[in-house]
Amino acid sequence: MRRAFTLFEVMLVMALIVLIAAVSYPSLESMYSYYRVQAAADTLRSSWAEARTHAMEEGRAYRFSIVAGKGNFRVAPDAAEYWTDEVPAAADPNNPPLVQSGALAKGVRFRRADAPSGDSDADTALPVDSVASSQWTPLAVFLPDGTAREDVAIVLEGSGARPLVVRLRALTGGVSVRPLEGGGR
Repeated sequence: MRRAFTLFEVMLVMALIVLIAAVSYPSLESMYSYYRVQAAADTLRSSWAEARTHAMEEGRAYRFSIVAGKGNFRVAPDAAEYWTDEVPAAADPNNPPLVQSGALAKGVRFRRADAPSGDSDADTALPVDSVASSQWTPLAVFLPDGTAREDVAIVLEGSGARPLVVRLRALTGGVSVRPLEGGGR
């Protein structure tokens, strides 16, 4: 009667565990990429909703800008002084304007719907504090009446995930999220 496993049996079980992990890793990575792109769409929708709300409450236009091909975004009033390298002090300290800079989840980047697909191996976001004012590309401007200046479509890409198109309707301020037609991978 034996009381232990042989070295061969232990090595065989370890080899099977490694084989199963190697086979399942790509599907797990793809699943996580999908959720990162979905989270980026949620981040974009909430930033647009916040900019639209502030525009209506404060009675001034708000701009949403991105760094094209990267995952950086910024929301601030649509006035030149808020889009320079130095943000001005708030006129009313009790009710400061919304000035928000951020980045999407690692591995996810913005692409204009009319631009070709970018390099999937490129860094997806710059450090939030290091984006120069010349790098911002205006994407949407929310007006005080709750509308936007124009319809906007932006693609969110992540390596290994199906790209999503986020659309903003100018007249209603409504946002929809759909998979990119044709896959786009």
